[in-house]
Amino acid sequence: MAEEIEENQVDIRELFFDILDLVKFELKFYKYKESPMFERIVKTRVFQNKLQKLKDFISSYFEIMYDNKESPINQAALQTQLENIARLTNYYNDLSNFYKDSTKDLITKNKVLELIEYSHIEILFLIFTNILDWEHYKSSLLFPTDKDKEKMLKEFLNKLASSEIKEIEDIIDLEMSIDRFIEGITS
Repeated sequence: MAEEIEENQVDIRELFFDILDLVKFELKFYKYKESPMFERIVKTRVFQNKLQKLKDFISSYFEIMYDNKESPINQAALQTQLENIARLTNYYNDLSNFYKDSTKDLITKNKVLELIEYSHIEILFLIFTNILDWEHYKSSLLFPTDKDKEKMLKEFLNKLASSEIKEIEDIIDLEMSIDRFIEGITS
């Protein structure tokens, strides 16, 4: 997913697996945190590759928001995501309401990309979660014109957000049933 996400090129099945992989990574991260081997785990190539995949996903999503300046949906999403980043990083020193109208000027695209590159992993997880929330509850930026794929994505995110998903094993169960899930929605 390092390359830019384009609606007609997105394989919904692969997108689901990418999202599941990142959610598993998040759950594992919090499990690893308790481990005395945490420092070593973080330095492994597998961990670093997953971290880069998370950064790439977030960066690609921001590229979508920045690309279509004419779309009110993209601009609303961008404003929401920038306000989220401002809160998470304490960018405005707790004066975010004062600066609300200037968010796009104060947090430029380059600053966002730098924040993504150098933010702590837990902040990246919160940004990722906020992106999934937007896709779940608002108009999809991943599939702005393909309403069938948008519906499938919303159903998938609904399943992912359900109370049945509590541990990594639950994600693995969902991962194993992805093809049946897609068929069930499309039929």
